[in-house]
Amino acid sequence: MYKAKFIFVLFVFVVKFAVAATPASTGLHLSFEQRLALTYALLAQGESQENKQEILERAKAYFQGVYNKEVEHVKVKNFEEFLRLHKGAWPNTHSVKLDLEILEKQGPRAMKIFEAESPRIQKQIDTYLEWQQEQLKSMAQKQNSGESLDMEKLAGQAMALLQNPEAQKIAENWALQESEALLADRMKELDRVGEKIAQNGFAQQQDKTMRIFMETMFSEYFSRLSPESKKLIVSSYLGGDLLISDMKKFEIMVQNSGPQLQKLLQVVARQADLGPEMLEVFRTLENSVRPVPWVQVEQIVSKEHGNYKFTYFERKALGVGTMAQVHRAKITVDGKRHDVVVRFIKPGIAERVQEDKVILTEVAKILDNNPEFRKTGAPKLTPIIEDITATVTAELSQEDTIRRQQLAKTRYDRTVLMKTPEYKNYIEFNVPRIYESTGESNLMVQEMVIGKKLDKEVALYKEVAPEMKKAVIENMAKLWANEVMFGGGFYHSDLHQGNFMMHVTDPKIRLHILDFGMGGVISESMQRQVMVLGAGTELLNAELIARAFWNLSDKNRNTVNQTQLQSLVAERIRRIHSGAEVNTSLEHWTAFAMDNGIKLPYEFVSLNRGIVIVNKLLADAGSKLTVTSMMKSYAVAHPAMVYQKLVVEEKISRADLIKLGWSEMKSVIFGAKEKVVAPAAGALRCEAIFL
Repeated sequence: MYKAKFIFVLFVFVVKFAVAATPASTGLHLSFEQRLALTYALLAQGESQENKQEILERAKAYFQGVYNKEVEHVKVKNFEEFLRLHKGAWPNTHSVKLDLEILEKQGPRAMKIFEAESPRIQKQIDTYLEWQQEQLKSMAQKQNSGESLDMEKLAGQAMALLQNPEAQKIAENWALQESEALLADRMKELDRVGEKIAQNGFAQQQDKTMRIFMETMFSEYFSRLSPESKKLIVSSYLGGDLLISDMKKFEIMVQNSGPQLQKLLQVVARQADLGPEMLEVFRTLENSVRPVPWVQVEQIVSKEHGNYKFTYFERKALGVGTMAQVHRAKITVDGKRHDVVVRFIKPGIAERVQEDKVILTEVAKILDNNPEFRKTGAPKLTPIIEDITATVTAELSQEDTIRRQQLAKTRYDRTVLMKTPEYKNYIEFNVPRIYESTGESNLMVQEMVIGKKLDKEVALYKEVAPEMKKAVIENMAKLWANEVMFGGGFYHSDLHQGNFMMHVTDPKIRLHILDFGMGGVISESMQRQVMVLGAGTELLNAELIARAFWNLSDKNRNTVNQTQLQSLVAERIRRIHSGAEVNTSLEHWTAFAMDNGIKLPYEFVSLNRGIVIVNKLLADAGSKLTVTSMMKSYAVAHPAMVYQKLVVEEKISRADLIKLGWSEMKSVIFGAKEKVVAPAAGALRCEAIFL
């Protein structure tokens, strides 16, 4: 009898909350038991009647275990300690179902009475608990009418009902239905918050393209999330202050969104002219990505002891990304201990990638068919979503990441002399060593390196070496560009400040290049077409531009033929010459080609991304260099190779080559014989095209 009463009263006590009066400064937080009861109801939401009954039985069994334990008297030193213990430790995995399974496996925890030595702290605790209960009661409403329920009367009726054993099951089901109805309303609120932010958060956005994009994205995305993904957002909400603003709710929604949307918003945060409050929400994505909890990390690592001999594994994550997570650890190899960093793909992320692909493809179609959006001249969104999905899908393969990093070590490990007017030193570029597993593994284990983010490290030397940042970035950009052009064609396509670390010492500067989740190797044929495209966009030659895009593309998937494409390019060039349109960079020419039915390969788009990021690094460091200027200087240094690729193989005229600005090559070009053989040292890797 008591079991059913306990369950019922607990459910009734916690399940009704929506909006409330001004909160206390601490915020309104559920206790561990209150949150647990609601989470069982959250899991049951939308399930079959059979599954709901099974979930209810699990809840009853858990709370019977709680009742069977003696109440614990817990001493606390301050209010913050009380609040932390009051809320309890929650798994916070990627799944509400898994959260409950973990808690059930840990077993019921006893109810707690909190006691403080200080009368002032005790009064603060007692006052808070009274306030919390009053707030929860005042938030209780009838589901549709909005009329407040008399909670004491309701509880009394429940007790009377439960005196009849045959009515217990009816009461239990009623409690579950009531809580489920509330949580269904909470899930619907996600749609409301998304629509409200879409309407109000971007109303003052000056850029019409960005305003339409944001309004559409946030009014459509969250309403399309699966029930499981919405439950995860509601669960995060239940673990915090229940009286937060809509903007804070929106922040929780964004932090629990899928990987493609998060990556898209990170780009927006760096580029868009957003309001300070909205900008802060997006920027928090880079520092507050949801981590995989230790209980799951431990399960992943426990399966790897045959592959690695761990002598230490740090519970707190060293870094958390959209797709992966890293921890510090120590391993033993050949009797020697090594400090390492361990990386793994986050559990459940592959399913979120697929869900985001479906949702964002639907939203992209809405935007691509929006006449107002098309009038802004924005590129079609569908190809962009395809590219982002291809990028995050590539990151899912830990094996490919390992192979890229091993290859990068053979290409980027170099030492160069850096000079500024006030300071000179050697820069040692380093890619961390990979420790290979003895068998099949879900981990990537690499040497741990010491360093700080660039801005933090150079700030320490701003008096003695004010141009250190610019010099370091320029040398890294030259290394990157030279490898793409005259090395093996390898490229890191995500070389932002978060993906390298710097450590300044007297003998040398060590710069560690990290995270090879995105990157690749450009084939020789693609390198040549990239050169042709660069020449065509700089010369505004329709035939060269169309030919290069056509040869780069997946011809079977294109929706236009080469002749049609050349006509479209010629028309755009005519508009540029007439002043009706501004001549733009390769990035915009690429968007133009994709908008008009050209399907470009992932490798080309990925390289383009890498060049854009390197250019941004250079600009942020105050450098006048660009990838274009570096590539031109490299081309001048290898005139015979350029001539072979562009004139002999691609039939670009000698005069056009001179028009590209490579006047230093005149003697080679006009003195060349009919056939010039490229040096055996390697193929030309020329990206002068990225203007």
